[in-house]
Parts: sequence; C-alpha cells; structure tokens
Amino acid sequence: MIDIKDLIVRDPFIVPWQGEYYMTGSAGGAIGEDVKMYCSVDLKNWEDLGVIYKTTQASWVSRDAWACEIHRYKGKFYAFVSSLGKNGLRGTQIAVCDTIDGKYVPLTDRPVTPIDKSCIDCTFFEQNGMPYIVYSRDWPDNYSAEKDCYIGQIWAAALEADLSQIKGEPFLLFNSNDAPLSAKAPNKQVWLGKDVWRYGSDGPFVHKLENGSLLLLWSPVLGRNYVVLGAISKNGDIHGPWEHIDKPLYDKNGGHAMIFTDFYKQKIMSLHTEKMMEERAVFVDITEKLKNCI
Repeated sequence: MIDIKDLIVRDPFIVPWQGEYYMTGSAGGAIGEDVKMYCSVDLKNWEDLGVIYKTTQASWVSRDAWACEIHRYKGKFYAFVSSLGKNGLRGTQIAVCDTIDGKYVPLTDRPVTPIDKSCIDCTFFEQNGMPYIVYSRDWPDNYSAEKDCYIGQIWAAALEADLSQIKGEPFLLFNSNDAPLSAKAPNKQVWLGKDVWRYGSDGPFVHKLENGSLLLLWSPVLGRNYVVLGAISKNGDIHGPWEHIDKPLYDKNGGHAMIFTDFYKQKIMSLHTEKMMEERAVFVDITEKLKNCI
C-alpha cells in the first residue's frame, strides 16, 4: 500500500464505487505515457492496480497521457484521456471498459475533441439525458495578436448517444481572461525557447449544486500561483450564462479540481499540488453555501 503523502500523481480523479475509491492520474507527475489506477478504502492508503490504458492503443497519439477521468454511462465505464497527437495538437481519447478497474479500449481511433484544435482536460456531463463534454482549448493555438498572449478557453459540445463523436457544433462557455481574477494576472511560460504570456484554462469540471445551479471548476495560474476558480450557471444549463465567482475556491498553489461524495455523504474536492514532478493529491472537505459557491 502507498500512503497518499508518498504518491506522486497529477490530475487525481476519484470515483467512489462499491465501497472503494478508485483514482486515476498522471503517474509520476507531469510526464505520463499510460494511465494507472489506484484503489483505497479510506483515501489515505492506496493499492497500485497498474496500467488500465496504454496510449499506444490509439494510432493518432504521439505521446503523453494526462488528466484521465473515469465516468460511468449506460452501464459501462469510460476513460477520457488527453494526449499529444501526431499532428502536434492535443486531443482527448475516449476508451471504454465493462468494469472500473479493467483494461480500457479506445472507443474510436480518433480524438473526440476537434482534431484541428488543441484541446485538453476533457470532462463529461449529462444534462436531460444528453451527454456533453467540456474541455479546455489552450495554447499553443489560441494566440491573440491584439493582446500578444495565449488565451485559454472553456468549450463544450454535445455527444452522440454512443459517445463516438461530437453532435452538432462545439460552443464557447468563456475565455479565461473573462474572469476578473484571471484577467489581472497572466502567467509567463517558456515555449520553444522564448517567453510567452498565457491566460490558462486547465481542468474544467462540472458539478450540479443542490439548488440546481451548475458549478464549473477550472484552474489558471495567477502570477506564480496555481488556483481553482469557479463559475456558476444559475439556470442549471451547460450553455450558461456563466457568472464568475469573485474569489478563488483554492489558492494554495494547487489545481485541476473535481468534486466527489464519499461514503459518509461528505462532499470532497480533489486536486493536486503544483510542484512539477512532485505533485501530490489533496482532498478538501467542502460544503455548499447559500451564495452558490463552495
């Protein structure tokens, strides 16, 4: 067993299932070639279940396995895995398995996100029986000459019922610099040997609040601080409009969050600390407040 404090993992995603917690994440930190799964009964001690998905199964993939999410849909389990394509752009592959801890097989041999855009961190959401994906469109293909920087965006799209492809056209939820907190503090990164400025838009996740509104978690880097921000769709519709919460939901240099409910009915936000190649999972107990935030 591995103590959670000793487990290096990025983008931890937790699924409570039949008395146990299953966690996926980029094993070994930011660089991961396959998806590993871990299992626990207490969120503290974890058993390594090994590799559940290999990126080499998809012919379009060049390398990398990031931000794997597992979602149950129509009696099966689906893995959403972000990778770098051979065309130089990022995309999300959907893989399927009959059991949560089995070997996942690509649903199709192409990314579900638009192949001509750089798309990462795809999450899954159902609304009125319709499946949707929500994802980040980020650098290097979202350059704004007007602002001389890269502007991250959160997009969504309906899926066909079998999750094989997008149904209709993707639609923009918001730009990263639409959020007042993000707009104040772009992040400087090195890209192809030069400094670039970026408004990030990592790790979207949609959570339905008890009052029917939707909470969308996402993570930019504000200056040097990786944070979790939130936006609210008060009408409970994935199309929005989305209103940005005026303070971070987590601001201790950690991000890419998701929310799950433990076996004691406690809501927990899972995220990772942001020290490259030494990332750790963090679990934060949360409560929903009257002002539609956590």
